[in-house]
Amino acid sequence: MRKIRFGLTGGYLAVIIVLLLTINFTLGFVLIKQSGDSIISLLQERMLDISNTAADAIDGDVLGKLRAEDADTPEYRKIFDTLELFRKNIDLQYIYCVRDAGGKRFVFTIDPSPVTPGIFGEAVVYTDALYRASLGAAAVDQKPYVDAWGKFYSAYSPVFDSNGKVAGIVAVDFSADWYDEQILGFVRTIVITCFLSLMIGALVVFAATGRLRHEFRYLYVQLNILAENVEELIHEISNRSYKKVRSAYADENTNETFAENIQIGFDEISALDEKIISMQKKLRDYITLAHSQAYTDALTGVGNKTAYLDLTRHLDRMIQEGIAVFSVAVFDMNGLKTINDNYGHECGDLALIDAANVLSSVFGSDNLYRIGGDEFITVVKHDLGEMQMFFNAIDDKLVEINRTPNAYKFPLAIAKGAAVFTSGRDKEFREVFKRADDNMYANKAKYYNRYGRGKNYVI
Repeated sequence: MRKIRFGLTGGYLAVIIVLLLTINFTLGFVLIKQSGDSIISLLQERMLDISNTAADAIDGDVLGKLRAEDADTPEYRKIFDTLELFRKNIDLQYIYCVRDAGGKRFVFTIDPSPVTPGIFGEAVVYTDALYRASLGAAAVDQKPYVDAWGKFYSAYSPVFDSNGKVAGIVAVDFSADWYDEQILGFVRTIVITCFLSLMIGALVVFAATGRLRHEFRYLYVQLNILAENVEELIHEISNRSYKKVRSAYADENTNETFAENIQIGFDEISALDEKIISMQKKLRDYITLAHSQAYTDALTGVGNKTAYLDLTRHLDRMIQEGIAVFSVAVFDMNGLKTINDNYGHECGDLALIDAANVLSSVFGSDNLYRIGGDEFITVVKHDLGEMQMFFNAIDDKLVEINRTPNAYKFPLAIAKGAAVFTSGRDKEFREVFKRADDNMYANKAKYYNRYGRGKNYVI
């Protein structure tokens, strides 16, 4: 009778061990799959953000005309320096320009890599994403490819010339080997965990819940290791943005919080799932922050030239579709050079910030763009009569702000000009902008004719 009971006990132990192994392997590989998919998806989004921003910063007319012998020309160096700026500041391994050589063949044009850069005219490995970019649509590789530099995923963004044709392609690489190593590390962790579960399986019969909690806590520690690896990746891409995201979530997503949840009896699987969701949210918030930084002027907090160029492309599409209704207002500070020359560029920056605040108070910071040193622009759906009311409001605010002494000891003044889009007359946005810009310079000339350019006059 004892033998039968022992056999049944052994069978129960075997069932429990198999069940534990099945649960651990299933949970482990679900976590690996979910985390791996999330990481690669968010990395691809980030790579496309970088390649799109870099493509917007390159002059397509210049890129399309470059030849191998142009390597020492200012035009070549300007594009080279732009790519180098992205490579260093965002801690990229590779960023470079590619040209369509026809017949689904692509070659390097400019590669700022300090070690074994691609030679002008050297063949680039073909991928479907690269071909889509040559047709005018930004794309990212869904599968890694192998070339002389290693195994990579790449994002590709077309660079357009002034005729709207693809003059070249900006490519950004991400090492697939690094990603594979992380996944392999997760697999090793899960295998180790499963064997540890097997070793203590017999004890589960006598202390089921306590031991199971111990194992789930161990899995949670391994998931924290995964979270740390993701955070290290964020740190490698952009240390500055990473710190902002981390500080924003430090209080609500600390390891101690999750550990406390487990100790007070929360479901362990829910805690693990909550940790994964927390990691995904951190990455998404980081991408949102990086995207915001790419489209915001660092000094004034309004839109930068990249955001403005996106707006002009949108308006040009609306014009082509026959649905455009807008007015353009252009602004330029009067006397900024005098402030810089007499009081220094720090005072000039303070004046620029004051000017941006005045304009933002009338048009809103989300609808204002700094497109040059002291030049701002806004696009609204108002006619010139209503625009004049806005201009009067700006003048009133300038009078008010000039009543108080400022650090740059100079009256703040802003030249203004506006123009309305006319259907049938204006074929593209820049025609409207040109009229508004001309009106602004006429207003600036009138101002200087009245007050001169000296440093001590007052309004």
